[in-house]
Amino acid sequence: MSDDLSIQGTLAETTVPELFRSVIRSNETGIVSLDSDSQHDDIYFRDGRIVFASSSDPDLSLAEVLLRSGELNLQQYTDATENSLGSKRMGAVLCELGYLRPEGLVRAVEQQVNQIVMRCVGYRSGNYAMEFTSEFPKEILDLTINAERLLMDGIQKIDTWSLISRGLGRMGRLLRQTAGADGRMYQFDVTDEESHVYSLLSNAQTIQSVCELSYLPNFRTCRTAWALLTVNLIEDAEVQEIDANRAAEQGEFELVSDVERFNTAFEKLFKLVFQRIGDHTYDFLDRVVLHLSPDTLPYLSGMSLVNEGRVDFDQLLNNLIASGSLDKRALIINVLDELLYGWQFEIRAEFGGALEADVSQIVGPLRE
Repeated sequence: MSDDLSIQGTLAETTVPELFRSVIRSNETGIVSLDSDSQHDDIYFRDGRIVFASSSDPDLSLAEVLLRSGELNLQQYTDATENSLGSKRMGAVLCELGYLRPEGLVRAVEQQVNQIVMRCVGYRSGNYAMEFTSEFPKEILDLTINAERLLMDGIQKIDTWSLISRGLGRMGRLLRQTAGADGRMYQFDVTDEESHVYSLLSNAQTIQSVCELSYLPNFRTCRTAWALLTVNLIEDAEVQEIDANRAAEQGEFELVSDVERFNTAFEKLFKLVFQRIGDHTYDFLDRVVLHLSPDTLPYLSGMSLVNEGRVDFDQLLNNLIASGSLDKRALIINVLDELLYGWQFEIRAEFGGALEADVSQIVGPLRE
């Protein structure tokens, strides 16, 4: 992303965990700014890691955080706040007064950052801005924080069902363990509750089914599932597993490969557009589909492209089978070509020639 790129939106359109998730998974560097309930917070990311956070909330300043944890008594707190008037930073004041050792400053600031981030995760309304820049204020510390564990902890403190249900989605949503997630579990220091809900998803289950199987109350089961989903320990399983024998007989493995090549390009185009217009990309997708011919459009019936522009292979194949078509590969390539044309046409219409080089680089491998 370019250093001067900025995306804005409202938290009515998304959730803070989803915002953070997108930055972490994309290994982005930049600042996520949040305005909610008369508070302003800035969360700093470097290569997908949370390295700092600041807040306008006086109860989340360093001295207040240390007073609340018992690491400052009331007299020390009063001395520090009286001596921090002007431009002198609280951390420096606490060290000068001997209330905080220099080697303890980083740990104290990490504690402050954790509290700011966990408070932000629970925001239900407000505005956000994502500025992709590496130019950070000189005074911030470059901390090493387990962003994904912190994100899970923040979600596990949410007690608002409206936010959990918005983040998790419909109760019929099908989830399963993410491939390779077992090897990543140790990184997250998962709780017993998280391990329990994760274990229930060794096979694909709806959220409703997981609630029925779990020994936890439904509220906590759903909240835990959202936490696991946010850090990619579990994933959507709407696309059913392909039966190996049927694939061998009908050549579906080859078809999967064809669709995946195009899906890789669609994901990159989605990201390219999202960097420019944010959540308006979903309206952009509606215009892309309008370029499909009337004969081609039915083959995308029953699917949505909101998952980073990806085509649902199983649904596409089912539509092809239902049509009675014999040459499935030729039809699939035709559908994907038309969809690719729609992407290219709308990108030119929206951005002119500004993204032509990027688009050519993405599309080029499909023409080789």
